[in-house]
Amino acid sequence: MRWSAGIIVCLLFIGTCVQAQRPRYGTIKGIVIDSLSRRSLESTSIAVYLAKDSALVNYALSGDKGEFTVTDIPLNTHCNLIVTHRGYEVFSKLITLAPDSKELRLDTILLVKSFNELKAVTVTALRPPVSVKPDTLEFNVSSFKTMPNAMVEDLLKQLPGVEVDRDGNIMINGKKVTKIMVEGREFFGGDPKIAIKNLPKDIIDKLQVVDNKSREARFNKTSNGNEDLAINLSLRKEVQRGWFGRVSAGYGSNDRYEGSAMVNFFNGSKQFSVIGNANNTNRGSISGEDFNISNSRSTLDGGGGGLTRAASGGLNFSENIGRQLKLNGSYFYNKSHTDNLSKSQRRNILNDSSFFYNSDNNSVNDYINHRFSLNASYTIDTLTEIHINSYVNGNNNDAVNTKQAASLGLDDQIINTGENTYSTKGDGKNFSTEFFFSRRFLKPGRGVTLGFNYNYNDQRSVSDNIGQNDFYKNGLPDSTDLVNQRSDGKSTGKILSFTATYSEPVNKYINAIFRYNYNRNYNYSDKITNRFNAATGKYDLEDSAFTNAFRNTNEAHTPDISFSFNKNQYRASIGSGIQFLTQDNLSVTNGELLHQYFVNFTPSANLGYNFSKTGSATLYYNGRSQQPSIQQLQPVPDNSNPLYVQLGNPDLQPSFFHNINVQVRESKGNNYWFTGLSFNTTQNQIIYQTWFDDVGKQLSQPVNVNGNFGMSGNLQYSKTWKKRETTLRMNLGSNGYYNRNNTFTNKVSVTSNAYSFSQSIGLNFMYKQQLSILPTFNIRFNRTRYSSQSIQDASFNTKTFSLSAFWNQPKWLILENNLQYNYNSQIAPGFNKSVTMWSAAVNCLLFKKKQGILRLAVYDILKQNAGVYRSVTQTYIEDRQTQVLQQYFLLSFIYNLRKFNTK
Repeated sequence: MRWSAGIIVCLLFIGTCVQAQRPRYGTIKGIVIDSLSRRSLESTSIAVYLAKDSALVNYALSGDKGEFTVTDIPLNTHCNLIVTHRGYEVFSKLITLAPDSKELRLDTILLVKSFNELKAVTVTALRPPVSVKPDTLEFNVSSFKTMPNAMVEDLLKQLPGVEVDRDGNIMINGKKVTKIMVEGREFFGGDPKIAIKNLPKDIIDKLQVVDNKSREARFNKTSNGNEDLAINLSLRKEVQRGWFGRVSAGYGSNDRYEGSAMVNFFNGSKQFSVIGNANNTNRGSISGEDFNISNSRSTLDGGGGGLTRAASGGLNFSENIGRQLKLNGSYFYNKSHTDNLSKSQRRNILNDSSFFYNSDNNSVNDYINHRFSLNASYTIDTLTEIHINSYVNGNNNDAVNTKQAASLGLDDQIINTGENTYSTKGDGKNFSTEFFFSRRFLKPGRGVTLGFNYNYNDQRSVSDNIGQNDFYKNGLPDSTDLVNQRSDGKSTGKILSFTATYSEPVNKYINAIFRYNYNRNYNYSDKITNRFNAATGKYDLEDSAFTNAFRNTNEAHTPDISFSFNKNQYRASIGSGIQFLTQDNLSVTNGELLHQYFVNFTPSANLGYNFSKTGSATLYYNGRSQQPSIQQLQPVPDNSNPLYVQLGNPDLQPSFFHNINVQVRESKGNNYWFTGLSFNTTQNQIIYQTWFDDVGKQLSQPVNVNGNFGMSGNLQYSKTWKKRETTLRMNLGSNGYYNRNNTFTNKVSVTSNAYSFSQSIGLNFMYKQQLSILPTFNIRFNRTRYSSQSIQDASFNTKTFSLSAFWNQPKWLILENNLQYNYNSQIAPGFNKSVTMWSAAVNCLLFKKKQGILRLAVYDILKQNAGVYRSVTQTYIEDRQTQVLQQYFLLSFIYNLRKFNTK
């Protein structure tokens, strides 16, 4: 097979490169201990640098017994050995491995405690590549080589334990990164993609990874063991006063264009950034994806349909006013226009038969969005802080969708046909604010927090629904349904939440936390529908079947108590709350009120054990409730598609989720592994039951079900090899899940059992700053079995292979290549089950400092991009084809701006 041949070729090529670069090397071994207690020092950083130019040779972290091994040290070469551990003075030694030696075993290294935390910085400029500190993993950026003009995203791909997918999502040691800060302050709202795709790597000094905890959790020093991660980018000292950025413009075949600009002004604690983007190449808004060929993708996976023209801009600012007040804010503007032609063929599965539903769609969508955020922190004194965060969002949407559809029996006999045009114009606004007050007391562990949250949401829309639907019996016309309606919709939501906590130390290791939360969620929806009156030429005939005003109010009081234990490498917490929930559903139109009262227990527990400074095991459980949305509760039908009518259900009850998770992870220098197991189940889960009436219309309504549960497991392993100028990293991953779901097919209960397993392998090869090769391969097997004999079991597999390569030789030329192969066995007959997306670019570096780039890129060289997708469910099998962006050439010029005040 083509994909397997590609993998073999890549592996052979990389292996050849590694062998070709193998001069004579040796190994250094030793043990690090405390000079007084003689205790082994785990996770000590041992780095070896060339004495002549301070270039990093290799590094390692010590094990739990203080032992370390640093490989690939050049023989007969003077090197500096630098040993660092937080809280200890830096140890340095000049070493040389004899020409005939393969191993140098050092005497036991005794580290002396330091009473000056800054001393390690002032002793030497040779910092370790990786440092492990309490609650922080720190990377020394200068130790990791990338291509010229690299961005932070390119840096992340070279760090051990870090994975960045093609969409810019970041995983570090098995955890997702959800926020990025610059010098401890949010950058464009903390959006990771904007930061990693627009900030240059060469301005970064250190990259620090921490848990992304809430303010309440940070204050109370609690953890559920499952927090996401945040990255803080610490800038080099010489760039903290000045400005830098990048401007770019490109034009190509078929009138394709891309342009972007970003300028950053830094002056000590002051930060100001401006960003803008415009393109018609489906690159989205200001995520920084322009000119990146790795973001060109096929739509075999169901994404990327339509042709989009987008323009966007934004600004970000941050400033410290005195020593007490810190301000941070951002503004975004986004405008897009999308055209999409699509067609679908759906086979609807009934209990004793089936029929086909075919449709052709033409949609046009215009969207405008404004977002503004402002964060303020005020330190009253060393024990008291106030934080205020505010967020405003406004949007406008104008969409038109024209559909032609027909339903056919297995004998190709017509059941119904329809032509429908649905247009809607709407606008919305959202405002939210958060107030957080914290006060510590002189007694360690004692403290009080107060939190207040308010969210207001308002949506208005006017929709026109015009169409004709013809229904048949025995293949002959039977009836016609004409639709010509105008609906005025209004939806308002208000959420008010108040939280208070008090923490009290029970003893040195145990803290008690008392917590109370009040939450009120109010939603109002009003839909007025009128039919067209031919006599007056206006929409003034009330259509009561599609007119309704509905109000939903949820009010909850939740007292909670928890105990946390933290001693050495052990940590644990256990707690429970009681939620008293009142739910009122009122149909304002007819005065019907449904009052419901619930009492839910909200238990939580976690147990953690740090078996090393970089290894931990965690077991945790939590339970939470979720209320149905106003759209699910409102009884008025939604007939925007007259052949697919959606109903509400005012009798829905809240769902309650249970989740148990076990995670074990360890990182040791160049090696990292992670494994996790998870089990979840839901009481009163909300699902959608669908059925068909006697003329072939499909109806859908949310209902509560019980008995659904799922299990999943995954294993990740990463290992890095480094030989002087050559680095090779391997990532292995295994994932699997099992889900059991109870649903309804044509009002008959059906149970499905879904199984999935995937295996992935990825390599990251880097030689000097000249050659980079990143092949990845993933295969996934899926199988679903149904309890109903009338529903065919589904089984399919997918394969994905990608190859990214960069070649920088001579120094003024960079060649890029990106190849993506996707295979999906469930694609319908008549369509290619595989798509190969190949894009390439040539970059010429210009000017003395290589700050200019002239770039020629071609996207979809093989002209294989195809928007084909198949989905299989309990009630239907659907094949869909959408309009996609195909081959184009783009000539671009990119210029990197730099001006710093180093005085």
